[in-house]
Amino acid sequence: MSSMRSGRRGLTMIELLLSVAILSGLMVLVFQLIDRSLSVWRKAETRRSLMEQSATVMELLSSDLRGLEGGRRGDLLLEWVSFDTDGDGVLDQKWPRLRLVRQASAREVGELTAAAERAGQAADEAQARQLAEIRRRRPTSALVEVIWLIAPLSQKPDLRAEGVLWRGERLVDGPTSNSFFAADFLGTSGRPPAGVTEEVTGGVLWCQIQCAAQTSILKEGWEQGKEPRDVAASWDARGAARPDRNTHPWNEPHASHAGVRQRPVLPRRVRIELEFERPADRERRTRLLEAIELGETRLRVDDGQKLPAEGAHILIDSEWMKVVSIDGDAMVVQRAQRGTKPLSHAAGAMVHHGEALSREVVVLTSREDWTQ
Repeated sequence: MSSMRSGRRGLTMIELLLSVAILSGLMVLVFQLIDRSLSVWRKAETRRSLMEQSATVMELLSSDLRGLEGGRRGDLLLEWVSFDTDGDGVLDQKWPRLRLVRQASAREVGELTAAAERAGQAADEAQARQLAEIRRRRPTSALVEVIWLIAPLSQKPDLRAEGVLWRGERLVDGPTSNSFFAADFLGTSGRPPAGVTEEVTGGVLWCQIQCAAQTSILKEGWEQGKEPRDVAASWDARGAARPDRNTHPWNEPHASHAGVRQRPVLPRRVRIELEFERPADRERRTRLLEAIELGETRLRVDDGQKLPAEGAHILIDSEWMKVVSIDGDAMVVQRAQRGTKPLSHAAGAMVHHGEALSREVVVLTSREDWTQ
């Protein structure tokens, strides 16, 4: 009897294999749960970081717009400029550039004057006397010119889709530099002189600034066009036809710019939209598996899990597309979005995308109740 009992103790080979299989299945489920949790956390952290980056830029740009000068010396010039990002002589990337005149506080005037002195820009005696007079008078406010511009990050294939955001400012009555609105301020490359602007941030995928005129109707959204009821993608406060129409169709003047005026015409509201991509995010982007031609709307990538959600925008080379649907590693898109043209794209091209953030700014010189 004892030998029979001892023979029944322990596990049979089948029971052992079943136990191992069950344990393996549980471990796979646990690892999948952990991986999904980490993926959700990573996406949330990425979104939070990008939102913080966008919010910082938004606040600084909004502050400049809220202080716009509406008097005779005021000005606002918003235009789209082109760059050759791949070195082939063709202008394939377009970014907005904004120049404006705003009110500045006494503190800002002091900081700008001190910065000019430190930089040694007041080298001759006449300029030094003028700066000293500005500091002696301690004005309660003054007018400042501000320029915002975006320049391509690099000509490398994976980097040329991104831009670097720059900002500069100067006293309108200061002797230290040429006016930002001067015809010869920007060189042939479309970039300002060295030392005039400072880098704000990099990783810019998309930036658009829209202006609502006195006649614009926003009840149904910010519809862009040439009609009086539409909003404009460019702006010329003095109606001097300064934005180059040949550079981009969005440089067409708005109907509100017609006629000659003694005072600059400012927008009633301004809408800012920004989208960023961090270097760490770029390393995790998917790529095209196959080349695509102009008319194709179905794209295949090497990892469909790295695509953004349906309805989001993606950037391949210099063409923006909108994701309509995703099926595994394939997606259907709408081509030539955000004012870009359809292009041919080679296999291996990176699929860029970021987190978009928008804000509307009421121009204080035109503040009123909006009932339209």
